[in-house]
Order: sequence, then C-alpha cells, then structure tokens
Amino acid sequence: MTRARVAAAIAALLTALVLQATLVSPLADAVPASLPALLVAAIALVDGPGAGIAFGFSAGLLTDLGSEHPAGLLALCWMGIGLLCGRLNAPNARVRHDVTIAALVCGLGTVVSTGMLALVGADGAVLSDAVRYALPAVLLDGLLALVLVPLVRLFLHSDRLRAPRPVLVLGEGL
Repeated sequence: MTRARVAAAIAALLTALVLQATLVSPLADAVPASLPALLVAAIALVDGPGAGIAFGFSAGLLTDLGSEHPAGLLALCWMGIGLLCGRLNAPNARVRHDVTIAALVCGLGTVVSTGMLALVGADGAVLSDAVRYALPAVLLDGLLALVLVPLVRLFLHSDRLRAPRPVLVLGEGL
C-alpha cells in the first residue's frame, strides 16, 4: 500500500461523509441511502475482500465514533459489505455489474444496520423501518452507484495510486 493510496482513501472517505451529511441525507429525507457504504462496496469490487474489509471497518468505525449510536455497529456492517462485495468482484466485470452488486449489497447492509440499531434501541430505529425502506434504499443506492462506482474504478486503476512493480532485468544481480 502506497502513501498516495492511503491519502486517497482518507480523502475519499472524508468527502463521502461530507457529501452524505450535506446532500444525500437532506435530499433523501427518510430513505437510508449511504454514500460511504457505497464507497466501501466500490473499493471492494475493485481491490478485493482484503481491501474491502479493512476500508469498511475503518470507515464504519470513524462514522460510528462521530455519531450518537453505539460504536462498532456500522464498522461491523460495512466490514460485511466490504467482504461480500470483495468476494463478488470479477476482474473483467462491466460497470453495470458492479453497480448492481454495490446497490444490492448496500441495500442489504442498510436493512441489517437498521435492524441492529432497532435491536439495541438506538436512534429511534424501528425494525419495520428496516423492511419498509429496503427497496427505496436499494434504488437510491443504485442511482448513487451509477456515479460512484465508475469514479472509484477510474481512480484505483490510475498509475498514480498503484504500487510500483519491480522490474527484473536479465543479467543483473547474478
């Protein structure tokens, strides 16, 4: 992992959190769409389950610590999103495949996290809300993923964020 990649991950997460708080949540009103969870899914779809788990846990824990609900809840759910999307990644998949996977997995993550919040009695979450908002959350996540997934793929495939590959020259070091 390069320093540029770590800095890009931190910048992307902070940007997603700011956009979630200022645009997505106010515009979506009651529909629980999550731009940071989609970011976790998009990164996992490109880089695999290891990166998905690590970024999902880090992003979820940072979000948990900045909110009023019990810490660790989103970290656990977003870690699961990273693992599941990472396992479902296909090296030569089309963008439409990745958008669909990201929207469905994040919708499932929304249902699970809302259900867990309801079980611990936090944030006024109700179990019926988890089921009622599942389809609207998947649809809104799909719309957001149409923009986010290609953007993440573009950045993660750029040469600036890739680790340098060693070049072996025949005849040297013998």
